Amino acid sequence: MSPRAPLASSELAAPSPEPGDSTDAGTKAPEARLDEAGRRRLRHMFEAHYDIVFRLIRRLGVDVARAEDGAQQVFVVAARRLGDVIAGKERAFLTATAVNVAYRLRSERGHQEMPSEPPQSGPDTEQLVDQKRRRELLDRLLAEMEEDLRIVLVLAEIEGQGKREIAEVLEIPEGTVASRLRRAREDFLARLKRDRARRSVG
Repeated sequence: MSPRAPLASSELAAPSPEPGDSTDAGTKAPEARLDEAGRRRLRHMFEAHYDIVFRLIRRLGVDVARAEDGAQQVFVVAARRLGDVIAGKERAFLTATAVNVAYRLRSERGHQEMPSEPPQSGPDTEQLVDQKRRRELLDRLLAEMEEDLRIVLVLAEIEGQGKREIAEVLEIPEGTVASRLRRAREDFLARLKRDRARRSVG
């Protein structure tokens, strides 16, 4: 799970500016310009979709610390453009924004290996270690895939989005989504089999 922290009222009122934002220090943050209904809608979007946004940015190759920043940036964008977000399409808007933020964060520093997350201590340490290894394997295999295949696989298999929603997010035809998803599944399974074969030989 993502290290989600509830968005405090103070954060809604004055979040950190998005990188590259030319907003003056004396200018109100986007959330501060929202009316009460807008604030409630933004908070609901945050509570309902933060985990999805964070996971998506992580699975697109961004390390934990920057993924947290990226997730916050997604909601800053949402606050600025709240009037453009169609009711019932909030997840699609946030997903598309998260994809763009992830691409930008990766391009700023170049593609890097995602650092592993340390296992938590507790009575189920062995199970947590096994989960950690599975996450690391998933991250590594996804990182090896072509970008257009990885994104549809993450959206479909990890986030459970349908072809129509993915098509809206990526602005491509549903038929293209279907063909990419088929190729992505085949590619991922082939990589998984090769990895298992290497480990069995080793």
